[in-house]
Amino acid sequence: MVHIAFAVPDSVLVNVVHEAWALHEKLFGKHVDLRYTVDFSIDPEFILSKHYNADVIVSRGGVAAALKERNTLIPVVEIPITSDDMRTSIRRAIERYGEQPIGVVGTVNTIRPVYFMSHDFPVSIRPYPTSSVYMRDLVEGMERAVADGSRIILAGHNTCHYCDEHGIPAELIYSSVESVFLAIIEAKRCADIARLERENSMIFRGIVNNVFEGIIAVDRDNIIRTFNPAAAELLGRKTSDCLGHPLNQALPEGRLTSILSDNMAYTNEIVRIGSDNFVLNSTPINHEGKRLGTLVTFQAAQTISNAESRLRDRQRVSGHLAKYHFENILGESPAIRNAIYQARRYAGVDSNILLYGETGTGKELFAQSIHNESNRALGPFVPVNCAAIPENLMESEFFGYEGGAFTGASKAGKIGLFEAAHEGTIFLDEVSDIPLTLQSRLLRVIQEREVRRVGSNRVTPIDVRIICATNRNLLELIEQGRFREDLYFRLKVLSVDLPPLRERGTDISKIMQHYLSYYTHKFSKPAITLSPQASALALTYSWPGNIREIRNISEQLAVLCESEVVTPEDMAMVLPLPKSAKPAPVPPTQFSDLEELNRLQILHVVQTAGSRTKAAQILGISKTTLWRKCKEYGITT
Repeated sequence: MVHIAFAVPDSVLVNVVHEAWALHEKLFGKHVDLRYTVDFSIDPEFILSKHYNADVIVSRGGVAAALKERNTLIPVVEIPITSDDMRTSIRRAIERYGEQPIGVVGTVNTIRPVYFMSHDFPVSIRPYPTSSVYMRDLVEGMERAVADGSRIILAGHNTCHYCDEHGIPAELIYSSVESVFLAIIEAKRCADIARLERENSMIFRGIVNNVFEGIIAVDRDNIIRTFNPAAAELLGRKTSDCLGHPLNQALPEGRLTSILSDNMAYTNEIVRIGSDNFVLNSTPINHEGKRLGTLVTFQAAQTISNAESRLRDRQRVSGHLAKYHFENILGESPAIRNAIYQARRYAGVDSNILLYGETGTGKELFAQSIHNESNRALGPFVPVNCAAIPENLMESEFFGYEGGAFTGASKAGKIGLFEAAHEGTIFLDEVSDIPLTLQSRLLRVIQEREVRRVGSNRVTPIDVRIICATNRNLLELIEQGRFREDLYFRLKVLSVDLPPLRERGTDISKIMQHYLSYYTHKFSKPAITLSPQASALALTYSWPGNIREIRNISEQLAVLCESEVVTPEDMAMVLPLPKSAKPAPVPPTQFSDLEELNRLQILHVVQTAGSRTKAAQILGISKTTLWRKCKEYGITT
């Protein structure tokens, strides 16, 4: 609802306002959210007290000027006095008093039309501007007009009233319906602007009052103009005791009051208030070289520290997330079960772990599983392939850098991988490829549990669990001077040896069948299975690429096989076996049941393993069981 309050100096103008409003409704329609009131009043104090909740006050002449001077909250719209209004007023004065010289008295905004209209009257018309709407100035203007020979005074209500009391001919300056109509249009525009300003002010107050940072602003006289609830809570003060009060009275002397009084900018200034530390930023507010005030924002240092921890926690959302668990590790052989048992036990402590295994044995799978079973499972898991990072970039990748630390560096700087892994796990794969020049710094990070970004002079504490992996003999590298012994013992607090696929016996067939099912589904092909002969052939192969190789072979078979069963011929086509290792095709009828499959598997393993002890390990059975099986199947090799 928009409320427009009219305050006019005579009863005639009250009727003019009603006529103008009726015309407005006729032209623009009647709106339920727009109303007006009109009073015959010339006392500014009375008008402001009565219409304190109006959206706009409309008045004219001296009363309008006085309202603008006294009021800073409610917009005041002045009813314009046009040249036509002034001509009408002059004609009425001549009709009433005859053709005599006329003096037009009032403030400039009242008598302005006299300066612009043409003088086509039979009498002289002279303006007498006054410096204010106070009565003494109006009387002084009227007396000048009379002294100059004016016989009729044309003025506002106060001056006309004075003239009537002293027997001086006077006529009230007239306002037309059109003038009031124009004032209504302007009042509506001002009401819309005032509404927008109120809404913007509410938004601004909402922002200031709901941010977690304390905000204090003072003006040029160091009077506190903004003091939000966060500032009150952080400083233990009441807003009512600070807002609108001088700075030196509201807040105790100290660094905060000194900064608020200064005309200088401060960034991340550490300020101690009472027993707490605060991080403060200050901005001077200047215009055309003059100080208008100072704005200060601040928050508790502990809050920033907590926020930094939460930010580090969210690093895993950007891809630092471990998705595998021990349940995802395929195989039931004693070798793989023993490795899983060790890794599960290690997951319960925070010590560093070294995973050793040939390429493709599942080192990252184990690392992710350890992380997901540890008390760091909710933190980030940051995998790093040390062999894939150029040596000249490794330091900045590991530890981050400050903006502009080196040519080509981002202006914003960059967080390092160790910082990204805070309260989580960093997995250093191919750790043997870390250059010696960086190994000493890595050792210090492990010892001190803090990192220093490239180009920075401050350290950042970190809480990181390190899991390393390698397929190379680190002890040999130590003897060759290519790996630090002290770093080796820092990394190899706990260790797990991951068995190669050739030592996992019948796991090979199970893993291959798993991937065959995966790829036939992926390629929308009919399901295929390993024949007993193909399975037996797979057991004779050494699988130097381990899981990675068996996965690739399975994908090839899923693409190439045209039947629902993988035959020995299919296997021979994809396995890079020497010809001597490929068994001659055996009629399918000889492999009609599971017992015959077991016999064939044991036969091939015993023939290729080199010893029955090694064969028992590959098959995942004891030497006694192997001896019994060989006797049962008539295997004498």
